Amino acid sequence: MMRYIASHPKIDNEEYGEALSLAQAYNLDSDLVYQRQWRKSPVSIASIQDYLSKIRKRSWVLHECVERVPENVDAAKELLQYGLKGTDLEALIAIGLNEDGGRFIMPGDVDLDDLPYEDLLSDDEELGMKKEKEKMKRQELLAKVDFCRLTLEQKELCRSRLKLLSYLDRLATYEEILGGPHSAEQKYDADFFKKFRSQNIVLSARNYARESNVQALNILFTYHGEELLQHRLAILYNFPETTSPHEYAVLLPEACMDERGELALIPWDEQRHREMDWCEAEECRAVLDQNLFDVDGFLYEDAPDLQRFRTATPPIELLTDWYRSRAQDIDSCSRQVDCALSLVRLGKEREILGLELLSDDLITMETLVYETSCELSLTLKNLQQLSDIDKLRLLMKNSHPERYVKDAFQWMVPFLHRCEGHSEGAAKSLLAKYLVGLAQQDLTLPLIIFQHSKPVCQQKIIGDPDQLMEVALECIYSCERDDQLSLCYDILECLPQRGYGPETDITASLHDKVDKLEKHLSVVEVLEKHGLQKPISYVKNSQSRKEEAHQLMVKLCRHTGRKNPPVSETVWRGLLQDLLDMQKNVYSCLKSEMCHQVFVESLLCSNCVENVRLAGQLMHCSKVSQDVPVSLSFRGKGYAVKVAYESSVELVLAAAREYFNSSTSLTDPCMRLARACLQLITDCPPAIQEELDLISALSQLEDFSICILPLQVRLRSNRLSLIEECITQCSTAYKQSATLLSLASLLRVSGDNNTGRKGQVLTLLAEQALKCLDFKASYIHCQDLMAAGYSPAWEVCSLLGQSEGYRDLEVRQELLAFALTHCPPDNIHALLAASSDLQTQVLYQAVNYQMEPAKTDTGREVTKADYLKQAGTAGDLLHRTTAKTMEVLTTTGLTTKAVLTAVSDHRWWKESLSYLHPLQGHGVGATDQEGVFENSNLEHQGCSPFYQELIEDPYVDQSQDVYSSYKETPQEIFAEVLLRTGKLAEAKTEGKTLFPATEVLLQLASDAFPRDMMLALSYLLALPQVLDANKCFEKQCHSALSLQLAAYYYSLQIYSRLMPCFKDKSHTLYQRLVDVCFCVLGCVKLSASVSHSLLEEQ
Repeated sequence: MMRYIASHPKIDNEEYGEALSLAQAYNLDSDLVYQRQWRKSPVSIASIQDYLSKIRKRSWVLHECVERVPENVDAAKELLQYGLKGTDLEALIAIGLNEDGGRFIMPGDVDLDDLPYEDLLSDDEELGMKKEKEKMKRQELLAKVDFCRLTLEQKELCRSRLKLLSYLDRLATYEEILGGPHSAEQKYDADFFKKFRSQNIVLSARNYARESNVQALNILFTYHGEELLQHRLAILYNFPETTSPHEYAVLLPEACMDERGELALIPWDEQRHREMDWCEAEECRAVLDQNLFDVDGFLYEDAPDLQRFRTATPPIELLTDWYRSRAQDIDSCSRQVDCALSLVRLGKEREILGLELLSDDLITMETLVYETSCELSLTLKNLQQLSDIDKLRLLMKNSHPERYVKDAFQWMVPFLHRCEGHSEGAAKSLLAKYLVGLAQQDLTLPLIIFQHSKPVCQQKIIGDPDQLMEVALECIYSCERDDQLSLCYDILECLPQRGYGPETDITASLHDKVDKLEKHLSVVEVLEKHGLQKPISYVKNSQSRKEEAHQLMVKLCRHTGRKNPPVSETVWRGLLQDLLDMQKNVYSCLKSEMCHQVFVESLLCSNCVENVRLAGQLMHCSKVSQDVPVSLSFRGKGYAVKVAYESSVELVLAAAREYFNSSTSLTDPCMRLARACLQLITDCPPAIQEELDLISALSQLEDFSICILPLQVRLRSNRLSLIEECITQCSTAYKQSATLLSLASLLRVSGDNNTGRKGQVLTLLAEQALKCLDFKASYIHCQDLMAAGYSPAWEVCSLLGQSEGYRDLEVRQELLAFALTHCPPDNIHALLAASSDLQTQVLYQAVNYQMEPAKTDTGREVTKADYLKQAGTAGDLLHRTTAKTMEVLTTTGLTTKAVLTAVSDHRWWKESLSYLHPLQGHGVGATDQEGVFENSNLEHQGCSPFYQELIEDPYVDQSQDVYSSYKETPQEIFAEVLLRTGKLAEAKTEGKTLFPATEVLLQLASDAFPRDMMLALSYLLALPQVLDANKCFEKQCHSALSLQLAAYYYSLQIYSRLMPCFKDKSHTLYQRLVDVCFCVLGCVKLSASVSHSLLEEQ
């Protein structure tokens, strides 16, 4: 039947009256008719009264109240309130008692069919009394409800009521957002409200923030603060960065002093649209498992850092952090510095601490971006990383000189004040650092600052006079340019005079520094006048450095001396005065004498002969002679001082060496200047003479065709090599010994060692002569070397002595003897061999001469000396490693071998021995017997003149005395020559060829008995056969001495047989040889005296 009515054509045709009559006639449910009418009608108070209030089914009515959104605000409010009335405690209790029958029950449990809807309304006068009664009644009804035992229908009713309450609150909020009830009637948007009433309240707040809807967000914070205030700071972060913070200033957190006197957040003034309903109580929500707040995690998904700001009551430190973070975010995202600055300023107005530094940075940033326009790409983060001095430089970077003062007052001074607020004294140090930085490259801008800081200025950039002087001094000394002298003087004029204005503890010292600055500027002015510009800092830094100050004066003078054309004497006079003034005012580390020395040195090095002569007038040129008078232009105070003699010599030497070293040849103009400098010193000390000699040496080197730079001559460490080059260049140079010795002297070869110099040069000459096979010239040089005892000449003497081409054997013997005397130990053996060969040849020829005297063409016998000079070659040369020596050895080996072969021939010996005089006679082999007959009876002991003082009553052969006076050495007798020749040959053949020495030794012993008895004994002891001595003893006079000597001889021979000598042990006979000799001599003498006594008795 119900289905029939619902689909009845009357309803479909909107014939609702006939449909209701039909329902009443057949006692059918009329809800379907009212539902269709409700759905077809717009929501209004009338439609609620006419249709919705007539519908009994509770679930359908609540669904419509919750889901349907009316087209006007009043209808929306009425619909929600109607739904709330049907979900109150009466309905909750009725449902619990199963008395509702599923009907929509109004308050008072009155059936709606019995009372029309308009009777439920009351006027305003009755509203208050009714509310009081309802409150009391609600308390009674709440007491009847057990929320822990609610049925499902009851819970659903409560959930519907909560939703209706939420929608009603959102409607009230929406009305406020629209501007109030009257404005809401016109601006109400059903579609927006449908979305807004169920939207997450946090999301709505964020959206309003992004839309910069300050009023809506303010209303949300006010009426929904419980849900939103904990996200207040995060929601404010969603305002567009381009939105001025002044627009949402009302939403910004604010602080004030609390009752404890501490800064704390001023809480938000929250309000409610209504009182809390019974279903919003915690006990009801707990049963319904209903969440009080909306989900809010999405707010922090994109910005997790904002989580730290999630609190309803943030402390002051967190608020400071938020303002800083938000300001930086505004700058980084939008570059709207004014917005960031406005936010910070609003924070400061709201008593938020810790924003001063950020505020100052933003003010600086604002100036940079909007006023200076110098760094448009600069961010706040970049600016905060800069130091204060860099910020100041940025501020004034684009300021032009014509508006520099204006910009300084507008930008720099406020910035300095802000820095001073953070740190006391920062403004002073920053300004000084900034100006000094500018001054390093240019003083123009610092000068502008100083000019507007003069004591006479009304408005000063630098108000403190002491600070003005300090900064000005530092700026001038920091300037690295050398063309700012005029600006320095301009700055100096800006400084206060001594005694002007107030004085502090440092004022006097600052004025002293300013006075010192004036002196420094005067030095710079002098340097600039002479074309040698220097920065002020150079003068200050060098004033106490002696070496640097000296170099400065040298540069100044040298710079003047290099000008072309040369400056006049007047200019030099002014320069000297400038030097003295500089020394007096600034460079007191130098003495005035040093200034004169520098000046004179510059005159000497000026490449001008006239200046060199002028320098000679300003220095002492001799220790004893009268000095040249000073030129008239240099007379007067300071000019009459002359450089001391020792310093004059040093200066002249330095200048002369400089000219000499720079010369290209002897004819170079600089060489003339060098000689002119040296000639200024009239007494010519050794150092001057050495330089003059070096110049003279260049001339002689050119004579020998030696092309070399003068500097190379000076730097040649081994100047003997220059002599070698001269000898090499000229083939006959070895004949010019005097010239080369003079050149060596001029070059100071071997320094002051004249002997060494002469020896080295003569050695070179002797070697060169030997190379040219000019043996005579080489011997002349060697003779000089040997006469001088020059040891290193042994080598060339050795070479010449072993030269087979040189026929003078005696000279060669002399040369080899010198070489043996002075050669190193390693060369002795080879030289001895060569000397032995040469001596063998000499002796061989001597023997041949005595055997067969040579005749000249005129019949005259050739003397022995002549014979030796005509002798051929013999002897092995000294074994040397040079190729030249090997060549000599190759050519002389055959002749030496021929001589040795002849000496070893037995027939030659036999013929030679036949020439010995018989023992009892006289001949060529015997000694000259003249005078020997004085001791022929052997009454006295003959001895060498050397031992005559040791023996009493000896016999001394005066012909052998070479000690008392000079005599030519006695010539060797034939027997001695023959013995030496034989022994040399025997040694040469290493004992293979034995010399038959018995007859020679007997002859020598016999000849020696009267002259030297010990020598005769030595000859006898050398005999191969002991008994051969009888021949000698038998031929002697039978005296006591001869008999005793014979007895002594045989005693020694017997003793040597009984006590043989071993190689590893020296014989006792030789251990006491000296004692034995004297003992024997004593015995012989005693025996002689006894024998003499016996003979007298007989």
